[in-house]
This record gives sequence, structure tokens and C-alpha cells, in this order.
Amino acid sequence: MAEPAGTLTPLRIAVDCSLLSGSNGGLGRYLRALLPRMMASAGSDVDWYLYARSAAACAQLPPAARLRQDHLPEHLGRILSPALSLPHWSWRDKPHVFWAPAHRLPVWLPSTTAGVVTIHDLAWARVPETLRRSTRLLDRTLMARSAARAERLISVSGATATDVAKHWPNAQARTRVIYGAAEALPAPGPLAAIAPKLQERHYFLFVGTPEPRKNLPRLLEGYAIACEKQADFPPLVIAGGHGWGGENLEALIDHHQLAERVHLLGPVSDPMLATLYSNALCLVMPSLYEGFGLPIVEALQYGLPVITSNTSSMPEVAGPAGLLVNPLAAASIADALEQIVQNLPLRAKLAEAASRQALHYCWDRAANATLAVLRDAAAAKRCTSSRN
Repeated sequence: MAEPAGTLTPLRIAVDCSLLSGSNGGLGRYLRALLPRMMASAGSDVDWYLYARSAAACAQLPPAARLRQDHLPEHLGRILSPALSLPHWSWRDKPHVFWAPAHRLPVWLPSTTAGVVTIHDLAWARVPETLRRSTRLLDRTLMARSAARAERLISVSGATATDVAKHWPNAQARTRVIYGAAEALPAPGPLAAIAPKLQERHYFLFVGTPEPRKNLPRLLEGYAIACEKQADFPPLVIAGGHGWGGENLEALIDHHQLAERVHLLGPVSDPMLATLYSNALCLVMPSLYEGFGLPIVEALQYGLPVITSNTSSMPEVAGPAGLLVNPLAAASIADALEQIVQNLPLRAKLAEAASRQALHYCWDRAANATLAVLRDAAAAKRCTSSRN
């Protein structure tokens, strides 16, 4: 095998780019933020192989790459590509290292190819009831295989690394923690253009796709408790894509008699999101489980206090800007909401801490660290192959 680094032979890096197709939430944003930066900084000693659904999905990436397309539908492709197109292309291209940016290496890789997999969370093990059945089965099966096969694992938080070590102790020494970040959003516009009834610094903000893991029923219950104690309690804004899991937010809002207080905005554009963050009183994210929590980092960039859960990665990511709650107790959520409204010194302290905590998260730093892990994995595989 040709030397992958330190010689005239470029390092061949293959990347599963399927996350760039369709709607993949924070996982898609993760790859869209990292990969262009990695390609720009790698230089001429790296040849990139992009394995994607379509060319359109990779249109925003630098053109100097070899693109492979399987044209599979998004959902079916997510199931079939690890067993079909990805092994086929890997066999043909013989990359020095293959990077799976979300949980699943191909079921087969050449024996000379190093595997690197990013583990965002272990939701299939921690909160399996919050996942679609297909996602739960695929992650449970393929993540274990990937953890065993990979030369290196990347976890997006220390909490996720701890989960990895618990489930696969042999992977602990091969795991590296690399925090993600949040892209700079466009300049905010006037709040009245989005929601005329809202006042600046007088609403709570939830950002995310409504799904079981986000714990919106308990958030609404806790919010209703707080509203009963104060007639002019700030409104709650829920911004995010179309959810799944059978939760009917409109029915829950009606049940708690919150129709005049809760604003369901649905999917929002980046300029709208910037406007919401820049005018909010506080971010509220009482999830049952998160591997990282991108909205927390986005809120920190705007100096917002964060109400979030006392579990998994959320205390770690929010740091001293977080007011922690028990996500299983609506009363705990209600108490935190009331503290943000009534305790002005606490709110100011959390906001000041938010600006400092935001400095921990940088995509350029994450891109350089991820590229270094890929190079390290290739070198480790080369050493193993030479001994064999």
C-alpha cells in the first residue's frame, strides 16, 4: 500500500456525504459546517472522495473532489447504502481512511482502509423510546460494528464519550472528543415582522424539531404551572421543523389553555432564527437526552441564559450559562422559568457567562482537529498493516 502521508502520494479520504441530502437536522449542519473547512485546510496532499445521494447535495463543496452518487431515496438510502453503495465505492477507490460523520461505517471496508466514525449520541441505548424504529435498529446494530472496526472514534461531547466507554470499553482509548459549534447566523431583522405580538426580551424560546426526545409535553406542562402564578408571564415561542412521534402540540396547548401564550412558528429561516435569538429572554431546552445540543451553542452566541436538563451533555455544553432542571419534573421546569423572570441578578449572571462559554465552540478548530484524527487513523492503520 502506498504511504498515505509524508510522501508524494496524497492521502485518500472518503466521506459518507449522505447527511447532505434531505432534512437531517443537526447532523446535516454538522457535516455542512465541517467538511468545506476540512477540504479548504487540507491542502494538495489530500484527495477527497465524496459518497453522496446526488451531485446537487454536494454543490456547495469545493469542486476538487471525486464524487460518487447512488441516487437512492433519502430514507431507503440511509438503510441500504452502508451495505451496498458505500462498500462498493470503497472497494473501487481503496481510500486510506473512511470517515462516517454519523454513527455508521459501511458494513465492509478494505482491510487497508482506516475507519473513523463520529458518534453524536447513544440515544438508541439511553432513550430508545424517542427514536423511530428503523433508526433505533440501525444505530444499535451498525454503531456497535463501527465502534469495533474503527481506528478512531470522534465523540461530540465528553458525555457522549462516557456513553461510548460504558457500552464499548475497548473503544475508550480510540475515542477523541471534538466539540461542534454553531454557524454565524445572518443579521437579525425586526421582531415585529415575525411575530407582531412579541416584545423584545419578553419571551422564552425553544428551538428544535418537535419529537419525543425534546420533551415538549413536560415543557408545556411546566410553562402552564408558571403561568398560573403570574398573569403577565412571558410568552413561549416554539420554532422548529415538522415533528414526528405522534405529539399533537396544538392539542397540548389547548389542554393547558395556553393558546394566547404559546406561539408555534414551525420551520424558520436562518434570518428568522437570528431575530428570535437576538430578542429572546432565554433559551429553554429541557430535552430528555442530547449528545451535544446545537441550539444551546447558538443561544450562547447571543448571550442568552439557557434553561436545560441536568442530564447527558447539556450541563457540559451550557456550562455556567445553564440553569439546570430535572426534565422529568414539570415543577422543576416551572421553577426555572420563574427564576429567569423574577431573579434579575441571576439572569444577568447567566447572560454574562453565556458570552464566555460561547468561546469554547469554533468550527475552524473542530475542522482542524477532525482532519488531524483522520490523518492519525490512517497512520495507525498503516502501522498495523506493516506489522501484519
